Amino acid sequence: MIQICSKNMGYPGSCSNAHVDEMAANAVQDPCTSTNPRETSVEEMKKLYIAAFYGLDVNF
Repeated sequence: MIQICSKNMGYPGSCSNAHVDEMAANAVQDPCTSTNPRETSVEEMKKLYIAAFYGLDVNF
């Protein structure tokens, strides 16, 4: 099985990691986030971004 993620598509990890804190904070503040089935903290959002980038399973 081939995992499709940003890392596999050549996106530089340093660019993503440099902005993950800001991206997570912005995502939590986004009005659309309030319609998620459960509340998400900035820390969990960071984990989601990292999991998506590296093609990891989300197990939290």
